[in-house]
Amino acid sequence: MDTWDNDAATGAGWAEQLLERFTIEVHDRLGATLPRKEQAQVVAIARQALSQTIGSLNKGARSGTLPVERLKAAEVISQGKVVMSQATLYRAADQGRFYCTTPGGRSIGKEFPAWQFVDPVPELISAVLAQLAGRPASEVHAFWVTAADELNELCPAEVLAGMPFATRSELHPSQQALLRIGARVRQSKLIEFAATQSSSKADVIG
Repeated sequence: MDTWDNDAATGAGWAEQLLERFTIEVHDRLGATLPRKEQAQVVAIARQALSQTIGSLNKGARSGTLPVERLKAAEVISQGKVVMSQATLYRAADQGRFYCTTPGGRSIGKEFPAWQFVDPVPELISAVLAQLAGRPASEVHAFWVTAADELNELCPAEVLAGMPFATRSELHPSQQALLRIGARVRQSKLIEFAATQSSSKADVIG
């Protein structure tokens, strides 16, 4: 797999990388100037503002692409991404129907990558997430948004959805061909790919 820097170079993961680096930078700059609780509040407000700005830019992106922002549970519901309560959404994530992350520099404040709510992803993602069960949320997210040689330099999220991230500048014909195959075929390909990645991870740990 490519590194985050390579992923950013393709345009598929720059916003995710920006959010993470921005959060860590703000947290570090605050240092000991504020109590820990107030630091967390300031970081959360700053991160939300940046995320919303990126989100507003994504709304103007070309159709047929995946958003790169992450949403709080309340935002997922208010934007009509799902028809369920916050408690049910969190439970769905615990059951492997969706996944969420915790922003860098914070121990609380789960967020949901918005791409997973774009059709047909909700119907397909759980079978792939099952292969990633037990792995840290950061690794699960990295799996989805990191371009892979085995997937023609596409991210697993793009393959599952059948469309590129809004930040990807262009697609090679071979990438377009992969995104056009049937949804269930793409899902099966990712299940196999995820199982291979999980196996490799286990070998390294062992």
